[in-house]
Amino acid sequence: MELLEYYDEKNEKKLGIAERSNIHKNNLWHREVGIWILNEQNELLIQRRSPNKKSNPNKLSITAGHVDVNEREITAALREIKEEIGLDFNEDDLELIDIFKNEQEGNYCFSYTYLVKTNAKIEDMIMQEDEVSELKYITIEEVEERIKKEDDEMPLAKKASTKITIDKIKNIVNMQFFELEKEKNI
Repeated sequence: MELLEYYDEKNEKKLGIAERSNIHKNNLWHREVGIWILNEQNELLIQRRSPNKKSNPNKLSITAGHVDVNEREITAALREIKEEIGLDFNEDDLELIDIFKNEQEGNYCFSYTYLVKTNAKIEDMIMQEDEVSELKYITIEEVEERIKKEDDEMPLAKKASTKITIDKIKNIVNMQFFELEKEKNI
């Protein structure tokens, strides 16, 4: 039995604790984390959800999960990365991109969305088989194409928050490029 905290619709006040199934069934506002993992080639890690998952089996997603009772969001993000793909990061490695309010039937959540950069290769990762069946890096442009097509294989491509996140990641990548160029010219 997985317990989650639920909040008011402004994400300001904790209202209580309930079983995950009741949280979703009753559309209670809860917290989730989503982590976009960017490699040195500016590609994003995408994972195929296990065929055994209740929601979106065999669909493409990012590393994500619920925030447990009495758990900080960044701690949940680090835990999910370790559980799902076996990589260890520190809090300083993660950058909070935004907190999105997602309201869809069966999942009213505040999604704490992070970016983490890595030089890890797919072969360095250990998939949690009941969560993940495939890992691959894809380009930012490919994610944008999937967003344009509202790709059914990648349900997150249909969310407005995904487009906002991709735009923010592109800005971060561009800023890093300019910083590197500036360093070269000094």
